[in-house]
Amino acid sequence: MTAFRKVSWLWHRLRAMPPQEIAGRVKVKAQEWTSTATLRTLDDFVLGAVESSSMRLPAKDKAPAKLREAVKDRRAWLFGWKDVPVGDAPNWNLDPLHGVEVPAEVLNHRELPDGADARCVWELSRWSEVVRLAQDGWLNENPDALRQAQQWVQDWLEKNPASKSIHWRSPLEGALRLINFCWIDALVRACGEAEIIAEQDRLAQALVPLHAWWVWRKRSFGSSANNHLIGELAALVMVTRRWPSLAKVICCPERLWPMLEEEVLRQFAEDGGNKEQALHYHLFAWEMAWQAGRVMDGLQGPVLKRLKEAAQFFCNLSLGSWDFGDSDDAQVTPFTMDRRDAEREWRAWMLGEEDGAALAFWLGEAPRVIMPVKGKWITHAASGHAIWRDETWTARVDASPLGFGTLAAHGHLDAMHVSLWSDGKALVVDPGTGAYYGDVALRASLAAWEAHNGPVPLCGRSVPMRAGPFLWREHHDVPKMEIVDDACVVRFACDGPFTKRSVQMAGRSACITDEVCGRTAHGVTWQLAPEWSVEAVEAHGFLLKHREGATATLRVAGDAIRTCEIVASRVSPRFGEVCEAAGVRITFTGRLASTFSL
Repeated sequence: MTAFRKVSWLWHRLRAMPPQEIAGRVKVKAQEWTSTATLRTLDDFVLGAVESSSMRLPAKDKAPAKLREAVKDRRAWLFGWKDVPVGDAPNWNLDPLHGVEVPAEVLNHRELPDGADARCVWELSRWSEVVRLAQDGWLNENPDALRQAQQWVQDWLEKNPASKSIHWRSPLEGALRLINFCWIDALVRACGEAEIIAEQDRLAQALVPLHAWWVWRKRSFGSSANNHLIGELAALVMVTRRWPSLAKVICCPERLWPMLEEEVLRQFAEDGGNKEQALHYHLFAWEMAWQAGRVMDGLQGPVLKRLKEAAQFFCNLSLGSWDFGDSDDAQVTPFTMDRRDAEREWRAWMLGEEDGAALAFWLGEAPRVIMPVKGKWITHAASGHAIWRDETWTARVDASPLGFGTLAAHGHLDAMHVSLWSDGKALVVDPGTGAYYGDVALRASLAAWEAHNGPVPLCGRSVPMRAGPFLWREHHDVPKMEIVDDACVVRFACDGPFTKRSVQMAGRSACITDEVCGRTAHGVTWQLAPEWSVEAVEAHGFLLKHREGATATLRVAGDAIRTCEIVASRVSPRFGEVCEAAGVRITFTGRLASTFSL
């Protein structure tokens, strides 16, 4: 990053902060000067015994046989798609997606060498694979797996001293380690072997107080308090509940839980949608809150109602792929049978289906949600989303705000976007996320207006403006959405003429009609999933072919169609996975009707 870009980012970041947040950040910097002295106070701190009732393990004999085999798998499915070698122990400073090892002394996670992405470096240090070892050790009575899990934790501690590696840059990362260490600790202690438990006592003393103190001291606040704060508070609830002595250096779980409840009610809308406007982060934040609630026996009252609404929202909007908004395909704790299919398993558990058996084993009873109805629009007006499901089509319509708070850190410019699935196959897609810091240009292009299919002026829009990887300026107005005569209608104006989009599902056809005021030329790009190819069969008609043999057609009509062409673009089905995919781009003025038929 050039000096000018650094100054520009800092200026825009400061503009996103209220005065009290700026004062708070000055205070945090001042605290850092005394951190060494504070750390010394932990030298004599004794963690003490665990509260055994804090982590309730299920009855081992109830484990599905398939799960017993699944936990033996030593492969790491990075972001749910990339099979990477883990080693023994993992190389904690390696970006396994790009094959780049980050030097231990590199502390600026925003600028790593050779295209490495901090999110990729951090993945294995969230300890999902360590939890999997402990699950195998407990479920299959394999003490060697438990010892290996302990060896990996010890190796991480030796190679990542406090504040001296990239893994001490984000308190959320420390929080995720704490959440997973609580599970590791419970699984290891349940084996009953004195030698292994003694080693666990030593590891807990070395890891827990420092991590808990650091997460508490560095927790997110102000404009940065998004899903990160939910994760940080959830971890602190769980760890202080398990080790009550931590109340002396942090605070008690009875004080932390109301703070977490407040964040859940603040970050999840009344209709259940997460205000980040990113479906994967919806599940990510939900899981962390649910885990903490179970530990505290606090899933009741308004927070339980909100989390149930959020579970219903997820079941309504989730299709198992091609989520809207940012998605880094994160998981918190490996509760699913297969990480490659985690989203579908979570949805199945929430709906009480058999495919959620692994989650039912680890987490018990799910929040009671209902199967989404078919043949009518389901709307979440406060969050700005609508979905249609029938035997042939699924259509998801976006009429949402840009994102949460002044940063809208995980929002995309996807207002008016429509995603389509035909016979269960993704057809028209949201282009995904691609990368974070490792490829800023790709991230920006996939989040842009032009990467989504709402009508965009050919001259472009100057707002909202991306001022940094997780920073938007000048948020657009919230689109208006309503159901009119079985059509989902979205109205929107942003840095240009007023536009209207109507989505009508009719049997084996899906008709999307766009109307733009005035004579300003607009473009619509129908981005197809990579499995589809496209060929022109007439001036304004196209044949779409799926690699498995399915076909569909696209026909466009309008008042003044200027161009109609096949284009190729990059899309990202999963975080870090980038591929080419075909699309159809139309430029027009006035009115455009696009009809997909099977």
